[in-house]
Amino acid sequence: MDVRRVRNMVASVSLIFGCSFIISGFVEMALGVSKILGINISLPLFVGDVFGGLALLAVGITYIIGMKKAIYGDIRAVSYLFTASIVGLGIGIVAFLVLISHGIGFLLGFEEWNLLKGITIYLILGILAIIPYKISEAIRTESI
Repeated sequence: MDVRRVRNMVASVSLIFGCSFIISGFVEMALGVSKILGINISLPLFVGDVFGGLALLAVGITYIIGMKKAIYGDIRAVSYLFTASIVGLGIGIVAFLVLISHGIGFLLGFEEWNLLKGITIYLILGILAIIPYKISEAIRTESI
């Protein structure tokens, strides 16, 4: 497979998703630190978890490294895209399981719950990570 043919697509997808994860990670960490300092700032979709923000930041950095590799024409750029997508999907699956557990707690009468408040940036980015995953799968199957 000719990497030069797909490098622009891999680079642009990696840039878009990398920036999305990095910005979300920084916002999540900033809200978490402000919570620790006693300043209550509330943004829709964001929980304010410092460690969750670090996880988003790590995924975003992996996408950006993949973009750099794609710009230089390295075939490993697809691996970075694939790996970041898998980890992003994992974060989304955990967020989905948390949403389900809150729903079960609500049904059993243990807690108050609102479906819209249960949807977080982790779930949204996890669902969106399917796009680069499918792109990396298509490139991989094309090269076999």
